[in-house]
Amino acid sequence: MQTSPPGTTYTSVLKSITAEKGIAGVWDGFIPWGVVQAVGKGGVFGLAHSMAKKYLQPFIDDGTLPEVVGLTLAGGIAGGFQGYVLSPTLLLKTRVMTNAVFREKMSLLKTTLLSLTIGFDVVKDEGILTLMKGSNVFATKRVFDWSTRYFFSDVFESLFLKYSATGKLTGSEKIAASLLGGTASTISTLPLDVLVAKTQDAKKAGEKVSAWKMFKEELDEVGWGGLYNNYMMGFEARLAHVCFTTVAMKVGTAMAYEYMYGPKE
Repeated sequence: MQTSPPGTTYTSVLKSITAEKGIAGVWDGFIPWGVVQAVGKGGVFGLAHSMAKKYLQPFIDDGTLPEVVGLTLAGGIAGGFQGYVLSPTLLLKTRVMTNAVFREKMSLLKTTLLSLTIGFDVVKDEGILTLMKGSNVFATKRVFDWSTRYFFSDVFESLFLKYSATGKLTGSEKIAASLLGGTASTISTLPLDVLVAKTQDAKKAGEKVSAWKMFKEELDEVGWGGLYNNYMMGFEARLAHVCFTTVAMKVGTAMAYEYMYGPKE
């Protein structure tokens, strides 16, 4: 959606993806690159977040850093680390998803093998460093993604806690705070998300893409109004993704840790 021409609808995108292969077309790029990304995504972020929080906790405890600032920084650091580690798989997944050949009817096995072939072709034709194309923008985006998700969620949690009669948040209130935090994060970071997708598009294979140059050329071509419309494309899908992810990481992981490592009755 984010690399489609202005005015493109979700219906038209879905039709183009499923025209030849049916609903299976939605999974293009998921195997193998999406699987690798999905498996590594949470683990890489969790490791980096845990380490960042460990080093920042003493500054929070002695009052040097407010807790909300410390948690926001930990989220941003983990997001940046995650961005660099996962950038190659995102590029390969994006190349598959934006390559017209994958709109043709083919079996899941053939799609998977062709996806692997594209990965090897990228390295062979464009060099191994191409796998890091757009990585600086992506890592920067992840810093803003996760710092804003933690920041806004913590702000809403504090607000709910202020009006709580028990002085403690319920599970539903924590989820609501994460949903609101995810919404605020989506609004503030969507342009960066679109910029990454445009940078790693298959149509730009072999090109040295400058994010700033691309942004400036688009601004000169369509003006601020057109730029706003272009960079807000895919908002609804992105909103659903970010809200679910924020709830999963802020509320879901805490519940999982409590279940696995909390005191047993």
